Amino acid sequence: MAKITNIHFHSADGQKLLQEADEAQTLLIRLFKKQENNTFCGVQSSALLFSAQHFGAKFPDVTSQKDCNLESPPYVEGNMFSYTETSAAMDEAKVDAEGCTMEQVYNLFKQHGRKVKMYHADTLTVDEFRSLASKALSHHDSSWGVIANFDEYDLQQDFTVHGHFSPLAAYHAPTDRFLLLDTWMNTVDVWVKTEDMFAAMKTIDSDTNKYRGFIILES
Repeated sequence: MAKITNIHFHSADGQKLLQEADEAQTLLIRLFKKQENNTFCGVQSSALLFSAQHFGAKFPDVTSQKDCNLESPPYVEGNMFSYTETSAAMDEAKVDAEGCTMEQVYNLFKQHGRKVKMYHADTLTVDEFRSLASKALSHHDSSWGVIANFDEYDLQQDFTVHGHFSPLAAYHAPTDRFLLLDTWMNTVDVWVKTEDMFAAMKTIDSDTNKYRGFIILES
């Protein structure tokens, strides 16, 4: 396996890329927290996008987003199953035991009344992925968002974890990298080359025998 050169988000280089990125979602980055339950990466990623969208409606102006009040986000990992819409999409006990599939996360968005699209990585090209994801991230109010379903091992983020969900939060065109806010507690957040991100999504989920991919939340 060829070594992947991810750039740590919190390094000096990583922060420089954020400053230069035209497509970035400040609210999502500020709200980001690691998952607490080992199998709730899909649940936590969804909660982050829901709350970012909520605050984006209150603070659509980019200039106010760096210091606006983001206390008490309405959606967090710990309260997601208090919403009947979440329980209609997935069974909490089963997710706690096994995690969830991309289809279940897609259905979670649908049950919550969100406009959402799901893409399996074998149905499109890396260029199409780049175009769709960067377009979503250009909505600085987080009215749109992206969740990637990928293989942590293939992305060389964690060599003990495979299927995983995490949100993308920015795109840096000059270096062709996406900012991956990795919800897994044993990893760091990184800027990933688009081709590496796509390759990690173009892997088979053994629970569904389908390719992984990504979900785009639309307004």
